[in-house]
Amino acid sequence: MQIKTILLHMANDDAHAGRLAVAVALAKRFSAHIQALYIATPVSMPAGATGRAASYGFMAEATAIAHENAERIEREVRQALDGLSYDWSVEEGDHVELLTERASYADLVVVAQSAAVRAGERVSLHHIPDRLPLETGTPVLVLPPGLPATAPIGRNALIAWKNSRESACAVRAAMPFLETAESVIVLCVDPPGQRTSEAAALVEWLHRHGITARPQSVIASGGEVGDMILSCCADQGADLLVMGAYGHSRLRELVLGGATRSVLEGLSLPALLSH
Repeated sequence: MQIKTILLHMANDDAHAGRLAVAVALAKRFSAHIQALYIATPVSMPAGATGRAASYGFMAEATAIAHENAERIEREVRQALDGLSYDWSVEEGDHVELLTERASYADLVVVAQSAAVRAGERVSLHHIPDRLPLETGTPVLVLPPGLPATAPIGRNALIAWKNSRESACAVRAAMPFLETAESVIVLCVDPPGQRTSEAAALVEWLHRHGITARPQSVIASGGEVGDMILSCCADQGADLLVMGAYGHSRLRELVLGGATRSVLEGLSLPALLSH
């Protein structure tokens, strides 16, 4: 599927400018429309607040700051997207829930790892890359902290391949990137004492789509599989990791599997995830 609609997560966090720059580059690259969704965390009283006047004063000040933040970032977005096809909207609520609702009408969601917060934003947003890929059927592009605005994405792609529904969905979602990549590596992490032909099989499939790729296999040595994947990305100079997002149910909530979790914890390059 072509990438023609990009859902861009905007918020008052430390990584919003980086997400915006990447979305602009991708919109130009794929001639795509950007849905810029600014999400404000609901204002709530801090623990220990007492007194009617104090509560009213705090709520009024916090609400005013939230409005100022939204207006400031809207100006940034409109300036950056001038001349491109886009729309801007503001919502208040849970970031993952609102993004999941909108993601059904997009081909790609752009989010970032962001633990830092600014004045007026009292909730850390680091949970979004952990939860969102498991809750939407739309592929999610997760940007690492501190990614330069001009950094290439998808010139050298590495596919962390496993013969599974999640991996297959991720590869198909990444086709617009893979079709123009200069280098594509299909990585399989095999169990000790086993060698599979899964990487070669995917390379052959990609070849029939006009994509030149080469297989690579490593043996799981007892460490974290996610760490091995990231190490291979660094060794190969990859600028895009394509992989399935794996999770399991815990108390009715999907949580990340070990490999996906360790990849996100140590992420140093953009990752396209699909569940």
